[in-house]
Amino acid sequence: MEDAGQQDHRVRKRAPNACSRCRQQKIKCSGTAPCGQCSKKNLACNFDSEHHKILVTREFLTSLERQAGLSHHRHDSGNSAHESNIAARLSPDRTYMQQGFDVEPPHRLPTPAHLPRSNDDTQSDAELDDSRAYLGTSSNWGFGRRILSNAHERLYGTSLPPASLIFEGQTYDLGWDGRRSCAEFDEAALPTSDFALFLINAVKFHCGQLFHLFDEQDFMRNFSNFHSPTQRAECPELWHIHYLLILALGKALIVRVGQEPRRPPGADLYVQAMKLLPENMYLCRDLIPSIEILCCASLYLQCLDIRSTAYSVVGAAMRMALVAGLHTDIKNRHKSEPERERCREIWWTVYILDCHLSSLMGAPIAIGEQDISVQLPSFGGVAQKSLALSIHVKLAKTTTLILRTVYGEEGRMDRRFLASIKAALKCLASVNDERNSGFPLDLKKSSSSISRLSAYLHLFHHQCIMLTIRPLLYALWQKRLEAPAPLPVTLGGSVRSLLRICVASANEAIRILIALQAQSLLESFIPFDLESTWSCALVLLLAKLVDPSLLRKEESCMPKIHSILDEMVSRGNLIAGLRKIELQQLDETLTTLHNSASLGLITAPDSIGQSFEEGALGGGGVVRDVGSSHSQMQFEPLHDWNSEEGLSGDQLIAVADSLDFATPPDWLSAVPLGQLDGYLY
Repeated sequence: MEDAGQQDHRVRKRAPNACSRCRQQKIKCSGTAPCGQCSKKNLACNFDSEHHKILVTREFLTSLERQAGLSHHRHDSGNSAHESNIAARLSPDRTYMQQGFDVEPPHRLPTPAHLPRSNDDTQSDAELDDSRAYLGTSSNWGFGRRILSNAHERLYGTSLPPASLIFEGQTYDLGWDGRRSCAEFDEAALPTSDFALFLINAVKFHCGQLFHLFDEQDFMRNFSNFHSPTQRAECPELWHIHYLLILALGKALIVRVGQEPRRPPGADLYVQAMKLLPENMYLCRDLIPSIEILCCASLYLQCLDIRSTAYSVVGAAMRMALVAGLHTDIKNRHKSEPERERCREIWWTVYILDCHLSSLMGAPIAIGEQDISVQLPSFGGVAQKSLALSIHVKLAKTTTLILRTVYGEEGRMDRRFLASIKAALKCLASVNDERNSGFPLDLKKSSSSISRLSAYLHLFHHQCIMLTIRPLLYALWQKRLEAPAPLPVTLGGSVRSLLRICVASANEAIRILIALQAQSLLESFIPFDLESTWSCALVLLLAKLVDPSLLRKEESCMPKIHSILDEMVSRGNLIAGLRKIELQQLDETLTTLHNSASLGLITAPDSIGQSFEEGALGGGGVVRDVGSSHSQMQFEPLHDWNSEEGLSGDQLIAVADSLDFATPPDWLSAVPLGQLDGYLY
């Protein structure tokens, strides 16, 4: 009876289409032809076809929008050569002519439709067209995608089509829909004990020098118990999950992609661990191993370019660490010194991972330095490990400073922006000499061995330098794009020194990566070498367009960058292959854009380099440092510096101290830094 009553009082939906008479009189229409109202009164029943509602797919709507943008661009340009240029862009197999230049169309990234799909991959192309990606200001991926998007819009008059791009989480397929079930620990998928021990040692070598992912004494005791038939029941339930994740990382580090290229090594172990992982409310009952587990899961996801989920997982680890009070100097009489030491190692691992992933995501840091009072671990008196972690933490804290000032609310394109860069450079200067003395690198001799830990710390330092200075490169590049005619740019010596430091860091990082490649130490799964390579490529591409004199004329780093990416691809890294194709597309788009005379871009790069060198003040169409005197324009702190000799902390401080302008330079307002932030459709 209740069901019948509910059906009687149910609100009836309006007809999807009403006839013209019912619509005018605002009465109910049955929607049939003829409708019920008109049939009763024997009147003509007419439906207005313009008001008919139709359903179309999002893919069809997107294609109409693209065609509309193309038609609008053709109408405005009226240039048949330019029309054929855009048409060729939409048909990548054809060559085309633009303004008298013979150029090949940019490479089209292999979308998920071109990649081999698994049977469980049911995502449609229409859903892919609906992808939205947040471009954070500090994100390496977002920075490169923003440059490509802006250049593409100026060159072709249309937005960058999402179908030609790869977004996160689309490269690899875990073969899992994310649903948890009442799964049990499956020993059939586990490797033998000797192979498992080999995988654990691989994780210790590749990750153990940088992060604390497990407590070796406790973990190996449970490992021994697990492989002992009489003591297996003593292993905690969370340890089984931890064990699976360590094995998954170990497999991904040493095993190449097999018969299923989109199936990453260790995926079956990772999926089983995630199915067994309880909810956070249960993980909080045993915080210390739970935080270690989440750090392992986050690192594995980041390696698969599933950035958003990795960032969320390490965020959960950070919250648990804060709940446990690991950010404070624990003085609990119930904890032994080894337990306090373990807590310190866990905290700094969570903090460093959060800094790395926040920077790569372009997201704010979760906790401020002023809220942290915990000491660094002592590592049993091993000075080298303590010094390595000290430098690692200092670089992570500097990254936090850069994200909060240069890329934060204070990082507006005004005087505070230069002050933020100045503060960041001084922090980097304080670490520079300590890094060089404690972990030196000799790259002059090709036969010299190289420490993987030293290389990582040097790369992290150079990454921080490029992260600090590259907004200036972006601002200057935007200023050139806005110029209606060839526009010489003159900069003060201090700003030129900043650009030289940025380019030198990119070149030095490439040399380190090449040395690692020569000794088979290049990381093909852990993403930090790939991110360093990508960041260097972006800096060098923009520097070539802003001022070619900043680059060494005798050699080009792009072939070396492609060689590094090819090495990663040969080891089964699909993401490196996609990054290489996107880099080629970006290089070709930028080259075509800056060679186009119709857009009023720079046509005499040599004169630009000369204006940089001379610091000459011009009139009218010259971009100058307003507020800087002529003597300031001539002064360059690194005038006699050879970039191949490295950079000392004193030189970095000298450059930082020279960033004092009475008023902000006019070119600093070329583009608000906030325009680096937004969504790409």
